[in-house]
Amino acid sequence: MREPICFYGDDFTGAAANLLEFHCHGLRGVLFVDTPSAAQLTAYRGKADVIGIAGVSRSLAPAAMEQEVRPAFELFRTMGARLIQYKICATFDSSPVRGNFGTVLELARTLFGTRTIPIVPAHPDFGRYTVFGNHFSVYQDSVFRLDRHPSMANHPATPMHEADLRRHLAAQTALPIALCDLPSLRAASDGALDDLLASSDAAATVFDAIERRDLVTVARAAWRASRQQPLFTLSAHGFAAGLGSHLAELGETGTVSHAPQKPVESLVVLSGSCSPRTASQIAYAQAHGWRTLRLPVEKFGTQDETQVVEQLVAEILDALAARRSIIVYAAAGPDDASIAAGRSVFDSMATESSAVIGGVYGAVLRRVVASRRLSRVVLAGGDTSSQTMRRLGVEALTIDAVNTATNEAFMRVHAQGSPFDGMQVLLKAGQNGTEDYLGRALEGDGWV
Repeated sequence: MREPICFYGDDFTGAAANLLEFHCHGLRGVLFVDTPSAAQLTAYRGKADVIGIAGVSRSLAPAAMEQEVRPAFELFRTMGARLIQYKICATFDSSPVRGNFGTVLELARTLFGTRTIPIVPAHPDFGRYTVFGNHFSVYQDSVFRLDRHPSMANHPATPMHEADLRRHLAAQTALPIALCDLPSLRAASDGALDDLLASSDAAATVFDAIERRDLVTVARAAWRASRQQPLFTLSAHGFAAGLGSHLAELGETGTVSHAPQKPVESLVVLSGSCSPRTASQIAYAQAHGWRTLRLPVEKFGTQDETQVVEQLVAEILDALAARRSIIVYAAAGPDDASIAAGRSVFDSMATESSAVIGGVYGAVLRRVVASRRLSRVVLAGGDTSSQTMRRLGVEALTIDAVNTATNEAFMRVHAQGSPFDGMQVLLKAGQNGTEDYLGRALEGDGWV
């Protein structure tokens, strides 16, 4: 393809998942850790069908969001991108004060035109569904409306109190938001969908989807619409899956293959996730001989951060010397008392929690790899993993191996001249994986 597909991911784990969807459909991609320079972009552009930027906007207030996202959008426009995606979490994580989607929609209209922006949050293969504008998500084999979801309804940063996405967005922007419901989507002709996407009656349109074919229908229409002028979409990685499927049907993709993954001697896991799923994985690993260490968030306001870093580094190096895997975690599930304790600490510091935790984890990893090379690392939790990666001096990531069961990948780090160069990193979404997931990551079991 002559014109690239470009996306900005509002957190790191989500950006990696988005790149993976394109990759699995035969599209070559690269994921930058920050908005690249012209020289960096030139070095990769001829080798990539998809260019992504792993961002941190989900954790930011609206003004900071615009400062973060605008350079990426302007770069995509300058590049002549055919399709631009603002990649969101498939649980629609956003609020008026943090990760505000209204800020993104308003900025996109100034840069890419005023025709309606397709909003596509569903990913049925991943247990995320949109029906008559209401969003649903699977949790422990049951489907919950998002405002009744055990995790998302009580998310410490962006709790979902409204499942009707138009109502949810109305608290973030005054822009008019329309709906293309499932019966309308499935009954619409190509021409009707073309007219809908060309319309400027609504600033954006939420699209229902409950099956992969619905995503392909929306992606097909979006790809047609992008022939005349660049098209902007606010969407989860289900849209990438739909577009990848459509481009494969057109014969515009290649094939991908990987070597079976080998076990590593020990694994370092740094978790900022508050998900109950991650908590169960930590408990399972501990019961099977892993070292676990709680991050002392209550000390951040009173103790020098360098002391915390030094203590964590010493603990990690001791575990590695004993050939033991180790997990450092900020919380064990959404009910962990450390969340409330941490909230008061971070409020007193006037700093967003993921920035502080990510900064500590970044400093810890730099110190650890200065003493001992790590071949594989796991970062759990979208916001903190984003902040951590941006502190490592890493330029970009490409996909090394894929776990089709969890839709996650071992990513290969590109950081010339750095001890991180060549390291594998697994960016684990909080709600992904079985209880033995971390053990499988240690063994490389399931990643091919």
